[in-house]
Amino acid sequence: MYIDINLLPQELRPKKPGLRLNVQTIVVLIVIVAIAGMGAYYYSTGKTLKDLERQQQFLVNQQKQLAAAVNLQKEVDALTEKVRVRVNIIKELTADSDLRFVMMQHINGILPENLWLLSIVENEQADKVSYTIEGMAYSKESISAFIEGLEKFEKFTNVALKSIKPSPMEIRDAFSYIVTVELTKYQPPKPPEDKNAKPAAKKSPAKNPEKKK
Repeated sequence: MYIDINLLPQELRPKKPGLRLNVQTIVVLIVIVAIAGMGAYYYSTGKTLKDLERQQQFLVNQQKQLAAAVNLQKEVDALTEKVRVRVNIIKELTADSDLRFVMMQHINGILPENLWLLSIVENEQADKVSYTIEGMAYSKESISAFIEGLEKFEKFTNVALKSIKPSPMEIRDAFSYIVTVELTKYQPPKPPEDKNAKPAAKKSPAKNPEKKK
C-alpha cells in the first residue's frame, strides 16, 4: 500500500482550488445585501406613499364635491325661502280680492262730475283695514256727493272728511280733499239653504211639576 505524505511546510504547500471567504468579503456581502434590502424597502414604501397620495387626492376631490353640493343646497334653501315669502305676500295681497274689486267698482260708479281721484292708500292695523282717499274737485258740492256715495256702500263704515283746502295749482277754483273710510271685516257668504231639508223640531219647554199644597 502506497501512502503519500507531504513533508513540505504549510506555507510552501500548494493551495487547493476553491472559494475562500475572509472577513472583508463577508462584510462586503453583508453591505450589498443590506443595500438591496433597503432599496426594496424604499421602493415598497414609495409605492405605498404614492397609493396614499392618490387616496388623499381622491378624498380631497370628494370633499370639494360635497362642499359644492352643500353650497348648492344652501342656495336652493335660500331660493325656496324667497319663494315662500313671495307666495305669502301674494296671498296677503289677494286676500278678500272679491270684496276689494266690488269696492273699486262702487267708487268708480259714484264719482260725480268735476271730481277725480289722485290716490287710494290701504292701511291695516291689527284687525282693522282703512283707506285714505285723496283727490281734487272743482266744487265742494261734488265732494259732498262723493262722501254720500261712499256711505251707501255697505262694507264701508266711519266715512269722514279729513281735510279740504283750495288748490292753487289749478287755473279754475279747485279743492283738494282727503277722505278716510274703514272696511268692515270680511265675512264669506253663507251657503244656500236646502229647501228640501226638514226644519228641526222645536223642543217644548219642560213643565214644572205642580207643588202639592
